[in-house]
Amino acid sequence: MKISRFWKVAGFAGALAGSAALIAAATGATGAYFNDAKSGALQGNVGSILVATSDLNLNMQNMLPGTWNTKTVHYVNTGANTQDVWLVFTNAEALHALNNLGKYGEVTIKNTGTRKFYSVNLSDGETAALGPITQAGGHCTSTKSTAPSTDVALTTNESGPTPGCWPLKDAIELASNVAPGHGGTMTFSFAMGPKFRNSAIEGAAFFCYPLVQGSTEETQTCTTASPSYGLPYEIVATQHGIEPTNPTNTTPTP
Repeated sequence: MKISRFWKVAGFAGALAGSAALIAAATGATGAYFNDAKSGALQGNVGSILVATSDLNLNMQNMLPGTWNTKTVHYVNTGANTQDVWLVFTNAEALHALNNLGKYGEVTIKNTGTRKFYSVNLSDGETAALGPITQAGGHCTSTKSTAPSTDVALTTNESGPTPGCWPLKDAIELASNVAPGHGGTMTFSFAMGPKFRNSAIEGAAFFCYPLVQGSTEETQTCTTASPSYGLPYEIVATQHGIEPTNPTNTTPTP
């Protein structure tokens, strides 16, 4: 009887051991897996938005009514990323002085031959005055072209659709998604309106600012207290899809 009980107990223990081995095999806990690993690191470098230009000092000499004066600036994307390129006018008083010309001033802006802006009536609807200037629509808007008055003639080297009746905006996109190493040309053309007959300003410096209260389209009366001349501007490169006035830009355009 003792021997029989021993074999029964031994058989039961062997069955348990076999069951344990089966469970271990099923759960993968045998320690028989192989593995290998390779090491790496996440690396990177910051891109860049850079633009190179030709001489930006544009000097229009001996202007006459109804005659276009055109100046050209070349630009190239010298950064590592695609970029948008803008023409930005940085001085509100100077820009208003140009937009105060109304029918006495005409402007065409092109990028590599493609017209981006054209107006034969630059009125911004503002009354000339010292102090900050904000653009208003006036009788011209920045979104809709209207037919020019009958006394406004197209100058000789411009033709096509009805010319715009709007003020020059403070930022005009010249080109979008310019690839590194690529660029273009910005041409700025200005003409005193054909009806400009104020002989008193012959030989005088043009584009003065700030204007004084009561300055008319034709007289362009500027302050006598330290007047400035010209129309300050910048060629601005931005990340694609970002406007130059975006406050999160490295150097936001005013």
